[in-house]
Amino acid sequence: MKRTFAIVLPLLVAASCGSPNMTAAAKTAKTAKPAKTAVKKKTAAKESDSVRDPAAAYQDLITFYDALVRNPYAYEGDGNAGFVEAACSLGKDAPAEMGYLIQDLSRDGVPELAVGQLGGPVFAVYTQVGGSPYLVFEGWYRNSYVYAGDGSFYNTASASASSSGAGTFRLSNDGTKLQCENFLFTAADKKGKLSVYRNRTGSWDPADSQKTAMTVEDFWSMEAPEASLPLVRFSGTKSEKGSTRKASSLPVTVSYLPDPGYIEYEWVVLYDGDGASCILFTADSTVTDFTLLNLFAEDATETGAVIFEATPVVSDEWQTIPTVLTPDNRLAVQLVFYGDLPTFGFSYKDADGKLRRFAVEVSGKDSSLSLREADPNKTQFILPGTFSR
Repeated sequence: MKRTFAIVLPLLVAASCGSPNMTAAAKTAKTAKPAKTAVKKKTAAKESDSVRDPAAAYQDLITFYDALVRNPYAYEGDGNAGFVEAACSLGKDAPAEMGYLIQDLSRDGVPELAVGQLGGPVFAVYTQVGGSPYLVFEGWYRNSYVYAGDGSFYNTASASASSSGAGTFRLSNDGTKLQCENFLFTAADKKGKLSVYRNRTGSWDPADSQKTAMTVEDFWSMEAPEASLPLVRFSGTKSEKGSTRKASSLPVTVSYLPDPGYIEYEWVVLYDGDGASCILFTADSTVTDFTLLNLFAEDATETGAVIFEATPVVSDEWQTIPTVLTPDNRLAVQLVFYGDLPTFGFSYKDADGKLRRFAVEVSGKDSSLSLREADPNKTQFILPGTFSR
């Protein structure tokens, strides 16, 4: 049914997925390494390496990431979840929106290799031990790092629906690990009340931390530093600070229904209880076979990808879900988000007749919406990357 009237967006109260997850921010990063690359595990304190050609030492890694950014769905190795997630989301724009940098960030005389998204998160940082690359840390969607300047990184993460963290971590003097400078996190007491705790170790344990007077609202309102690394695009040109995508590779986008105002859209109600949210589907080109999907997590692969059962949403007889979206035909859906994994998605065929399937994710940090595309090379609805703690 079509409506044209003012509507107030209900508050999103359900705890949901989308915030960065990490095992413990104070720990050194995962030791997972790209397949077929020479990444050395640390066995001793980093020596004063003499590196004549730092680019040559990292060349295999740069070649690996350059190939991965162009075909992320083919990757079946361990680690690199954040890089794969971003490359899948950016699609054909990924080589121009992602890049690398070789620079001595720790100021120990040995340059690091950073891999990330222009003006956005850093997905991996490597240094050299004995002349070979060594993984210092890795970031992904639920354990995100952005550069904060002067060899430090700002981390946002989520250990559960009620426990999220944010803090600053600096590269050690030898560049082989991250050291916590300041870490804040939320935790619930036995009655479910959230409080904010602080420490300088990166621990998620309230017993090892000091309870602060900060409100949860103030915690959520904290903003990441605006510093960014001058990455070299994988497409071959140097990035500009604050670069954003000029064109979207996604013909359908999702947002919360705008502030009160008069707009025209098709309207579908899937849930009408407490905690309902209203989201708006907007197409910048015509798509067909549009279908809303209920998602249920069934299993996970060895690489951390999650396999979902995806079933089409069946609407009531008094309302119809449009199968075609155009720039002039928007769709508003009232629904509720449950749990810490995606439970709602959609699919369509684009202008080239290609089937595309997406999960709608909600950040546990600020309730913002994002899309994650299912692997197009699989018949099952599989989301690449990792959701595990």
